[in-house]
Amino acid sequence: MDYTTRNVFECGSATIVNHLPEIGLEAAIQEIITGLHARPKRIASKYFYDKKGSELFENITTLDEYYPSRTEKSILRVLPFRAITDCSEVDIVELGSGDHSKISLFLEKIPVKQLLGIRYFPVDISHPALEASVKELICMFPELAVQGIVADYIHQMHLVSGERKKLYCFLGSTIGNLDRGDAVQFVRNISETMNPGDSFLIGFDRVKEVSVLESAYNDVQGLTARFNKNILNVINRLIKSDFDTEDFEHRAFYNQEEMRIEMHLEAKKDIRIKSPYLKEDSGIKKGETIHTENSHKFEEKDIRLLGEHAELAVKRIFSDENQWFSLVHFWKI
Repeated sequence: MDYTTRNVFECGSATIVNHLPEIGLEAAIQEIITGLHARPKRIASKYFYDKKGSELFENITTLDEYYPSRTEKSILRVLPFRAITDCSEVDIVELGSGDHSKISLFLEKIPVKQLLGIRYFPVDISHPALEASVKELICMFPELAVQGIVADYIHQMHLVSGERKKLYCFLGSTIGNLDRGDAVQFVRNISETMNPGDSFLIGFDRVKEVSVLESAYNDVQGLTARFNKNILNVINRLIKSDFDTEDFEHRAFYNQEEMRIEMHLEAKKDIRIKSPYLKEDSGIKKGETIHTENSHKFEEKDIRLLGEHAELAVKRIFSDENQWFSLVHFWKI
């Protein structure tokens, strides 16, 4: 995550622009410090995604226990593209697009001649992940115009503008990482950038058996544990701290009342944290946790209510046969 130098990177026929410096390193540091001084302590899940974190997550998506990715892809493979957009002069904006494997299933349904009229804007906070994805994508679809955007899409949606018809894609159940109120505000913010006839395709992980949910975040290989702990390595670089990942245990469980999986890092002993940005007495007691991620699960009523709050109509809900996952096509009226 480079918050210091705005740069433009030529990636074959594509361009990648880093907009994170517009937020600034100081803002990122302040967000982290505020979270570590909070009770309970927290770190925003977006800080998972440095190069190593992105690679670990990509590996997680291939695990037997991690059903969301394979289930969503099974829906995308049979999704009628023309039911979403007519492919005519459209900008496809994918938020959190560090992995191209899902959008590729979408793009391969489009005839080559129509690809010439499409512009694809992948937006992700991880420059290395975005760069690798874009390189592979332009080899697969050389006719496609690609402009990558390194940004925090929660706070920098103004970067995607213009009057062309748009299809926003927010795949992978990432909407579940936001608190319920923040999710409403986020979708509302996107809605305000949309014109009548624009579409928004969002992936929602559905409520299901607790055993299935908890297994997905506690894989036997320990990849999710490594992914969770790696956030401390990212924080160390940003705030010059001395967290040791071996001092923490990975914890993931389903909060029935909040309808969400929670991921935490639990201290195995009393720990003193050193950083020029933290108070001198900053520390974590044995058994205390740092809350690193939520993954909310949704029922159909939640999905429809989210659309209503954002003044978007639910045009169609595409689900697998088990109703484990849904791709929802919202429509700007």
